[in-house]
Amino acid sequence: MATTTRIRDDLRYGYAVGRVRVLSGRLLSGVTFERLLDAPDLCEQKRILAETHVGRYLEHAETAAEVERALDASLADLYDEFLERAELPAAVVKYFQAPHDFANLRLTVKSRVLGVPVDEPLSPLGSIPPEDFAGEGTALPASMRELLTTWDEAAETPDLDEVETLVDREMFSALDAAARASKVRFLRELTKLRIDLANARLLVRSRTKGLPPAEITARFVPGGSQSLKALVLAAPRMSASDLSEAIAATRALGTMSEADLTDIERFDASADSLIAQRMLSARRSPGGAEPVLAYVLGREAEAMLLRTVMVGRLAGLDREHVRASLRERI
Repeated sequence: MATTTRIRDDLRYGYAVGRVRVLSGRLLSGVTFERLLDAPDLCEQKRILAETHVGRYLEHAETAAEVERALDASLADLYDEFLERAELPAAVVKYFQAPHDFANLRLTVKSRVLGVPVDEPLSPLGSIPPEDFAGEGTALPASMRELLTTWDEAAETPDLDEVETLVDREMFSALDAAARASKVRFLRELTKLRIDLANARLLVRSRTKGLPPAEITARFVPGGSQSLKALVLAAPRMSASDLSEAIAATRALGTMSEADLTDIERFDASADSLIAQRMLSARRSPGGAEPVLAYVLGREAEAMLLRTVMVGRLAGLDREHVRASLRERI
């Protein structure tokens, strides 16, 4: 049965795998990101990127907003080639579109909670038109519509961390459903890792914020390792070092160390590195879905890093601060 599935996947993804073999070597290297960090201005950054696959999108960008739109355009073309024209299964396409839908939901909900207009354009890369997030969100799926209006009648402004956590919880549930429907083992395993990372991060932050078990449970994402869920009741009573040791001992996060679990910034960098390792392993697969999906995920991660470097520098962030935030990610 496994052999039959592999043959069927090799046929289904054949065109895309061939393209990926050519294009994977063009992904931006750590050396390129170092050059971008050292560049004195946007003009020099664009010159460095001129001969790369993102150069033509950035050619006329002069502001942070234009850089954002250029990177979105590069991802839109990527999705068109590898998700649409390659005729990948609908569940796979949904897996890549869902994070953009939930990013739009997160931004909209936070603006409603704070009582301010949405101050940046919504992403056009999801499956839901940006205009559907306006008003009462009547065109949104029921679960997203409920989150959109949950705090409208709240007597007090909720903690924005709570808002983000609950939106992320719903996003990971949607990714888990899409991964299962795709029947692609790589996506299922990657999603489980991402859920475990989100739950581990929740446990670490809950200890710092003093959240009670009931609140941790409400924010916990289903679909991950039971060994992490078993720590929910004990986490509030544990010291930071004991909790980090207990999380590391579950092995749900692979080789992530106790030291990686004691600081949120270090944790986030290690989490990105762990996911990157999984994608690199998948890109080396001889065929099937893995190299195609890993390439698309790699391009998404690359766009995120470019945003950090280019928009961060345009915003006047210190070069060494940006470098430190990227050190574990490139």
